[in-house]
Amino acid sequence: MVANILLAILFIIAPAGVMWLCERIKVVRQVGPVMFCYLIGIVIGNSNLLPEAFKPIQNILCELTVPLAIPMMLFSCDFKKFSIKSSLVATIVGIVAVVITVVSGFYLFGPLLGVEAPAIAGSLIGTFTGGTPNLVALYKMLNLSKETFITITTFDIFICFFYLLFLMSVGVKLARKFLGKHKSTGSAFEVEATTTNPYRNFIGKKAVIQLLKIIGATVAIVGISFGVATLAKHYNESLFMLVMFLTLTTLSLALTGWNEVKRWDKSYDAGMYLVYIFSIAIASSADLSTLDFEGGLYLFLYQLFGVFVSLLLTLTLGRLCRLDGDTAIITSNTMINSPALVPIIAASMKNRDMIIVGISIGLVGYAVGNYLGYLLFVLLGGVL
Repeated sequence: MVANILLAILFIIAPAGVMWLCERIKVVRQVGPVMFCYLIGIVIGNSNLLPEAFKPIQNILCELTVPLAIPMMLFSCDFKKFSIKSSLVATIVGIVAVVITVVSGFYLFGPLLGVEAPAIAGSLIGTFTGGTPNLVALYKMLNLSKETFITITTFDIFICFFYLLFLMSVGVKLARKFLGKHKSTGSAFEVEATTTNPYRNFIGKKAVIQLLKIIGATVAIVGISFGVATLAKHYNESLFMLVMFLTLTTLSLALTGWNEVKRWDKSYDAGMYLVYIFSIAIASSADLSTLDFEGGLYLFLYQLFGVFVSLLLTLTLGRLCRLDGDTAIITSNTMINSPALVPIIAASMKNRDMIIVGISIGLVGYAVGNYLGYLLFVLLGGVL
């Protein structure tokens, strides 16, 4: 019992250690905290260090963290500030590019993926619009098997890592040559967010009070969503997760109109910390020896196709819509890698303007990803 408690504490504080490493080690910073947490989890899960009795605690961490994280992350979404024309166009371009790519990939690889193909397509929409939070939500909503979910996340780590390296090495240069460079209003600089730990600001009376308010609002939303989903379950048991996460998303977005919520500048980072915990917990439950890499070849190709073809489509549509290369790249990066990696690309571009553009696009991606994923699942013939 004591060992399980200590392991649970280790899982909870491990992301703090990852953030500490991100501050000090460039390679860790470039990989990103989410991916690094997944890698830590995979190492832990495949080292035979976790006792069998710890699995229920693993499941609790997996089940609770993301539903709590989603409202926190969406609280920081302020659509009134999302008025820049290029950002709006970029968001539409990014979403359209992802949808076209995932649908095209479905018809290419779907027949080879079996009965889960529509759920996989819907889940990939979540992956490519909101990253881990939306992927997890759709994994539950669409009844995707745990084995397929873990395979998707495992492949995603490797594909997105090389995708990020591609962007930073030659992608930005090619995009600027194809679409032109953004005329930045700021000077060249290193983005502070790549080396600064946001959780240093969580200490102090004001920060603690704000965090308590964030937690209170989040628990209330999760509680209401759970209640509504439970009612829906009486009519159709398979509707529980669908109603749960759609209600969660809708209530969270509705609360962003409240002035008090708009002042919660720590809500996004608080939500991300829960995502880091989830990343370690879910990855630690992955036994790589049981993964069918040969059998997962077509899923790997589908994900690879989704990442790089959506990039190509974003650049092509960006040219038609007169986006510059910087905006097109930050759009694709945000869709594929989530807002967490926006500062890294912005730093490689030495372009201050791209931070707010990327974060804005990413927050919209979080907001619409669950809806798009479910809609695509239905249109492609999926049945719950």
